[in-house]
Amino acid sequence: MREKLVFVKCDDHEVPMNIDYPDEVKSSYPCMLLVHGFMSRKNGDGHMLGRISEALATNGIVAARIDLASMGENLYSREYYGMKTLVKETNASFQYLQSLPDIDENRVGLMGHSLGGRVVFTCSTLPAKLIVSLNGAVNTDENMPMKYNQEDFDKLGYNIYHSSDGRVELIFPRFYQEITETVNSNIRNFKNPIMVCIAAADPTLDPNIGYRFVQNCGMKNVESIIIENANHTFNAKTGDYTKLNELISKLVPWIKSRI
Repeated sequence: MREKLVFVKCDDHEVPMNIDYPDEVKSSYPCMLLVHGFMSRKNGDGHMLGRISEALATNGIVAARIDLASMGENLYSREYYGMKTLVKETNASFQYLQSLPDIDENRVGLMGHSLGGRVVFTCSTLPAKLIVSLNGAVNTDENMPMKYNQEDFDKLGYNIYHSSDGRVELIFPRFYQEITETVNSNIRNFKNPIMVCIAAADPTLDPNIGYRFVQNCGMKNVESIIIENANHTFNAKTGDYTKLNELISKLVPWIKSRI
């Protein structure tokens, strides 16, 4: 695998992107754009996306991971961390990949974890070859209620967020406002393949969100992979990659056959 770090222009800031290329040098590759979840980063969540990226590259598919606004190497102010910025950054990243001479612009797919799943479903207006959700908040036609402290917002202008990996972060009202403002049904018009991956023991995002979408969407292009006894990161954060490897063994061949 060959790795490359680039910075993609997005309005008044840059989006850091790791691009993993297959060892075999070719004139044109298919590509997947991987989008991390809430308050995470491209190398976070027990390196979950990094391991998926490596598996994709091993199978001849370029994999690009980005840091969304104010996360990881992205230096954009946390005050702009909200769905509108995340969607804009994902759009810019997708279009950048399409512009690369060694990427087939007609074979670029989207993959998102958790909030990133909501982002890529929202970005389904892009000409993506396929879309994958990993424990994603795919109910984009509904508001996504989240707990916050209104008293702190009124007094301080922000909430203090304690992440599951021990970080202390600030989150501003914009994030909650834009979840409501970006409710959409874009995915209903997407005609290419969709894969909804669900960890059956996810304590963070209710697996029923994924189950209900698959069962009730009425879309013939939707498939699902269910991993039993797996949590929100398919147990990657625990350091036990058994369940993540199980997901990879099912997901990567599906992507390879459709991209």
